[in-house]
Amino acid sequence: MNSELLEHLQKFSTNPYLFVGSGLSRRYLSLPTWEALLIDFFNKSEIKEEFEYYQSKSNGNLPMLATILAGEFHEVWWKSEKFKESRFINKIIAKEKTNIPLKIEISNLIMQIQKSDRINDKEIQFLKTAVIDGIITTNWDQFLESNFLDYKVFIGQQELLFSESISIGEIYKIHGCISQPHSLIVTDEDYNDFNDRNPYLAAKLLTIFVEHPVIFIGYSLSDENIQQIIDSIVKCVDTKNLDKLKDRLIFIEWEKDALFEMKDSTIKLPENKVLPIKLIKTDSFEPIFETLSTLKRQIPVKILRKLKNSVVEFVKSSKPKSKIYIQDIDLITDDTKVEYAIGVGIASKLISAQGYRAIQSIDIIEDVLFDNKNYDSDQLIDNTFPSMLKGNIFMPIFKYLRAANLLSKNGLLNTNGINNLKTKFKLKANAPNCFLPSGSYLKKQSEIRRNHKDIKSIIKAFDKKHALLFIPLLEHKNMDLNDLRKFLLPCFNDENLKKETSFRKLVCLYDYLKYGVS
Repeated sequence: MNSELLEHLQKFSTNPYLFVGSGLSRRYLSLPTWEALLIDFFNKSEIKEEFEYYQSKSNGNLPMLATILAGEFHEVWWKSEKFKESRFINKIIAKEKTNIPLKIEISNLIMQIQKSDRINDKEIQFLKTAVIDGIITTNWDQFLESNFLDYKVFIGQQELLFSESISIGEIYKIHGCISQPHSLIVTDEDYNDFNDRNPYLAAKLLTIFVEHPVIFIGYSLSDENIQQIIDSIVKCVDTKNLDKLKDRLIFIEWEKDALFEMKDSTIKLPENKVLPIKLIKTDSFEPIFETLSTLKRQIPVKILRKLKNSVVEFVKSSKPKSKIYIQDIDLITDDTKVEYAIGVGIASKLISAQGYRAIQSIDIIEDVLFDNKNYDSDQLIDNTFPSMLKGNIFMPIFKYLRAANLLSKNGLLNTNGINNLKTKFKLKANAPNCFLPSGSYLKKQSEIRRNHKDIKSIIKAFDKKHALLFIPLLEHKNMDLNDLRKFLLPCFNDENLKKETSFRKLVCLYDYLKYGVS
């Protein structure tokens, strides 16, 4: 995980969109470059002349080369015995245009390649858990939808422009998909049609660019196609607001052996225009996807899609179709036909004392680490902690005691705190020593302090489970709280680690050092 990227993304009230290029397909599916794909197609096509002959006619322009090959292949495909089965399956769509047989066979090639074993599997596992609001891609393969199963897929410009999209949990395949070969943007004619419609697509995508951070990955900054798409969007924004996009546009550039670095940069657009962006150079996408996996969404994306779609339908229609009833959100499934009740009012009144009694200990831990709940400290102290702290539970509460002005500078209860809490709950005695590990691990304190001077040293030497036990043994003056938080964030997202008592103790220690001792 990368804390710099995480802090940047946490500036925004919405989760990111990914804008994905062919570099990802080459990395994870070993797909060839576009030129290599045309060569593979040509070698299977039974076209008579040599490939270089057609290259010479296209002047290095790949869409033009595809147009020429499509023209040559059209008659071959319709007559050759080799493509008899393909004709039987696809002849209905193939009759529409002369370039469709080429698109059909290119789709078949990609379909075969994407069935093979995938590489960089650890990165893919983090990508699957990334918390993102949607994906825009120019890729034809089906890698993205196979890893984001709850996302709705829109194929091609037409489907995106004329379908009811809600911008949550959606994949926009703006250059088509191999599942619909006729939709592929391949030939010169395809690109001309695509560019003619670009202003309409730009208007559709502008809201995403304005409301979300957009992470470009799998593209080169010099990619003319992506430059044109961005340029068409930028044309919709006046100069005064253009600079507001700067922090929202994040380009990931893979570079061999590069250490992770995020900096301000620019991308050149047509007509010598320059757009400010954030540029990240890295030789691994793992810290990027891991960072995205730590972002939070309160409602699963498939439920969020149903919620937003129901609200949109309710607002747009004078005759909403579905019935309204009350149901626990955990029991709602994709098959549940339900509209939703939405409360409008003052937050402090809507979240009543009864609501604060329903808060769980894991919610408190999340708020201490991510600072994302906006809890009322007085409500927690009055209504949440008295019942939560009855058992022998480790709970980070110094953040809220400090906010309620119940602590002295040394982390002890002040007079106001003593009077306020005496009828509600007791603090754990002997803090922060009570957050140390017990038994044989505590006996290692001298050894740990002798061999490890800071948190980074322990993280490097031990796995996460043991690091949770050994970090509290360090001297407090050697604990960098930023390093401690960076370590705790991925632990929170590990379903097994966050159940460990050692994790809760270390969160309590972090809470004490950050908020208790001022």
